[in-house]
Amino acid sequence: MVDTDMSIANDQMHIVALSPEEGFRPWQITQAQQLSSAYQANTLPHALMLTGPLGVSKQHFAEQFAFFLLCSSPHAGRACGRCKSCSLCLAGTHPDWANIGPEEAHKAIRVDTVRSIQQRLQQTAQQGGNKVCIISPAENMNDNASNALLKILEEPPANTYFLLVVHQVSKILPTILSRAQGVNFALPSANSIVNWLKNDFDQVDIQQAIERARGFPEQVKSILSDSDQVYFNNDVLLQLMLGKPSAYDFAAKLDQRSAANFLDALLALLAQQSAASLKESNEELTVGYAMTEYQRHEIYALAINAKQALAQNANLRLLMETFLQDCTAFFHSPHA
Repeated sequence: MVDTDMSIANDQMHIVALSPEEGFRPWQITQAQQLSSAYQANTLPHALMLTGPLGVSKQHFAEQFAFFLLCSSPHAGRACGRCKSCSLCLAGTHPDWANIGPEEAHKAIRVDTVRSIQQRLQQTAQQGGNKVCIISPAENMNDNASNALLKILEEPPANTYFLLVVHQVSKILPTILSRAQGVNFALPSANSIVNWLKNDFDQVDIQQAIERARGFPEQVKSILSDSDQVYFNNDVLLQLMLGKPSAYDFAAKLDQRSAANFLDALLALLAQQSAASLKESNEELTVGYAMTEYQRHEIYALAINAKQALAQNANLRLLMETFLQDCTAFFHSPHA
């Protein structure tokens, strides 16, 4: 993937957990087929912008498509999962795959990071195939970083593809928008979610989870995987908003696995949650705080950063307490 001395954010755990055999989500098949066909016809743009609401698996799509682009023997629009390149991807050590993200949650992606990548991309692919760079979330690039990326996109290196994961298109510079082909992911149908999960969960349970999650697929899976954990997430979020200390008591009880599950489910919850739905969940919020869009996106970024730190074996208790303190600070921020 990316050299650790390049100051580029990596979610190594997430990459290693993926498998080409897992494939694209059912609601992503059309986009995957269109893009793989364009690639085979040698008409695939060098930059793709993956857009849509939080919680529809855009990051997953980017990583699966990266597998495909780097695979030595792709078949039917998917990576083979068996070649040397796929093995390197699964190990999180592919030298021609780079991930760019904020070095810290809710911070900008800096120009130095983009320039470091530019130097690498000018080199020949070490595995003799394509080079892939995922930028997520791309809207976190500051103007200087965006302009540096623009220069790369104006004269892209050969056999190099940029996958930009974007949650807020309005924050992307128009010049970047003009250089990237948009690939949108809407909220999937209930049938698509059922097809995705039917081999692992009871269909009645899936339908009930879809209703609870208001159709956001990642939260549907979180609800089914650990329903108690999702209730905890909603409750902890409310406690943070109301300034109560029980959230910190909750953090003290987490082990490595439950902390990872908590952050995953919280990310899914934030992807679909709004102040109105929180009020429906707990009337106590009427005397507390309504969560703004600013708060939702900033806490989402904090959770992403916490996941990355967790994957690097950070001190669990300190990590989660700091995460919850930062969340509380955002809830009470004058800019919220």
